Amino acid sequence: MQTFLKVFAGLIILFVGIGLFLNPEFQVKREVSIKASPETIHTYINDLNQWPKWSPWQQLDPSVKTTVGDISSGIGASQSWTDNTGGGKLKFTHSSLKDGIVYDLNFAGDPSVFITKMGYRVEGDHTYVSWSMQGKMEPIIIGNYFAQLMDTLVGDSFMLGLNNLKETVESEQSK
Repeated sequence: MQTFLKVFAGLIILFVGIGLFLNPEFQVKREVSIKASPETIHTYINDLNQWPKWSPWQQLDPSVKTTVGDISSGIGASQSWTDNTGGGKLKFTHSSLKDGIVYDLNFAGDPSVFITKMGYRVEGDHTYVSWSMQGKMEPIIIGNYFAQLMDTLVGDSFMLGLNNLKETVESEQSK
């Protein structure tokens, strides 16, 4: 029994020791090329009432229930959601046809604010749309481990949403 306790205590010390040295900051970024102008794409990104057409969240978790705020597009637009894990809220802090949107993202029960962006880069008749999120995970140690996993946890969802956006924009544009 003493050997087990020593090994267990050693593993906890190792876990804490490594966790203290891991970076709590993270950045996730994905990008897709869409054959459309930023003005066309902005119509779908800037208006939260358009998000159900391309957003991956309902597709990934049918328990998601979204409520759009009093302002649905442009700076100040907001929405909240609930799901089986608690939910969260977002609020647009920047919106422009040239740059895209920036929004603050909060998850229920977590005081952290994650800065999330959807930006545009034009090359010929294509617009590259990037979706990124950055922030600092809390609490220390556990948050530091989660920061290392954020690209894996969120990246595929961002890519799914970007591919949905591409399909939506290009198919509606061809009508």
